[in-house]
Amino acid sequence: QAFLQHLLPAELPFFFLTAASSMQLVCRGVGRALPAQAFMLRMEHMRCSPALCAYLPVRLRTDLEGRAAACASEQSSSYCDSSPSDSEPSAGKLEETWRVAFKASGCREFQQRLEAADEESCVVLANTLRGHICDAVKSPHANFVVQKCIEVLRPAAFQFIIDELMGDSLGHVAEHKFGCRVVMRLLEHSLPHQVCQVVGVIMPSVPKLARHRYGNYVVQSMISNSATEQRCLILEIFRREIAMMCQDHFGSSVVRTVLQSGNDSDRVPLAQAISKSSGLVRQLMHSQRGQAIVKLVVGLIEVPERRRLLDEVVKTSGLPASKYGRIFRLHVEQKASSQLLVATVHAGA
Repeated sequence: QAFLQHLLPAELPFFFLTAASSMQLVCRGVGRALPAQAFMLRMEHMRCSPALCAYLPVRLRTDLEGRAAACASEQSSSYCDSSPSDSEPSAGKLEETWRVAFKASGCREFQQRLEAADEESCVVLANTLRGHICDAVKSPHANFVVQKCIEVLRPAAFQFIIDELMGDSLGHVAEHKFGCRVVMRLLEHSLPHQVCQVVGVIMPSVPKLARHRYGNYVVQSMISNSATEQRCLILEIFRREIAMMCQDHFGSSVVRTVLQSGNDSDRVPLAQAISKSSGLVRQLMHSQRGQAIVKLVVGLIEVPERRRLLDEVVKTSGLPASKYGRIFRLHVEQKASSQLLVATVHAGA
């Protein structure tokens, strides 16, 4: 009542709108026990924010500079009193810093400090995660902190991340929704001997990972970043299990990526393995992903093998009844007519 006495008639609608919003907060359990207390808490929050305070009646506004500064200083000291340019936090605070990485707001602060700090400070901050990496890579928040550590640190400085994940079985981490991202960052930013170490551990799990919802992204990263010898071993596994890989939803994505962006020394043997696999091409013609793979294969194999493959595809029973079979047949006919036109032009010349 005392508060309402200070409001002008034109300011009453604003009051009731804010009060109604505050009542919703109370019903959701966000505010205080009493509606009046929740309302005052909301008003206090608005006066701390210059952007929100602009909507308050003029006579209810307070010293914005003082309150904004107080709010900013309270936020900046949430988990560490020093700024990135200040001296390093005390040992006691560093021991508790790793807990912040597991919180939604704290993980962002942790990443910002890693980006702003010098190399030595980054190493000190990253070392607070020692002993907690296996939990961090599976956290929806802390996994981003581990990824940032890999991106900003020198490879030798994040070796402890690889060492801790080795004990937790990298194959299981590579299948995890968040852990797969960390493994991919390791493959992208590590030194050759570190990549060799990571790939060597994951190699036995490649057939399973390639057909996994999240693991297939790790296999694609392995093919892109591993050494020539290890990449050849991975592709040899694919050639041996080519039918199983091409018919799987996620495995076919890895096959298509290799056929699209790999080296010719990688793409051509894989395309030949697909074309020579008995009955595989006919099965692939009845799915969207399959006919996309067959198109890539046709463009990579030699002309005699291509003709044999196209004859086999065109004569496939039930092809006209298949949506993707009709699309592929139209693609073949258009390509054949364009080649015939080119041959005619050359003959006339």
